[in-house]
Amino acid sequence: MSKPSPLQNVKKLFGSKEQLIAKVIDLLTPGDGESREAFSKRLKYVANAKLLRLAQVGEKIKSLGGREALVAKLAELKGEAKDKDFVASLNKLSLPRLLDSVQSLSKKVKPAGKPAGKPAAKPAGKPAAKA
Repeated sequence: MSKPSPLQNVKKLFGSKEQLIAKVIDLLTPGDGESREAFSKRLKYVANAKLLRLAQVGEKIKSLGGREALVAKLAELKGEAKDKDFVASLNKLSLPRLLDSVQSLSKKVKPAGKPAGKPAAKPAGKPAAKA
């Protein structure tokens, strides 16, 4: 069986492209100086696959607590939570970029409760001499 096309996914999941655009607008905020109407008009010309991806990213961001929570988490992961200039610069990043940064840094940071790995095995060789 073949993989459904993005148009088929849009129709199956949202009913129409207009409903998908409405969902994306609810989840993501327009850029600085752009109205919601202009953002909606611009999204009408975006590919269905990209709109589906934006909706998926928006759902992840919503589940993680929104822009402020992502910025706070990213600043904490980088160890710059007290640096107000750094936090202000993070607020200027796009939501998908913030989400990607948080996800990649979360994978790099190891949980504190888990050991790093198995203890090193003793090298094979001569047995220790008894005194």
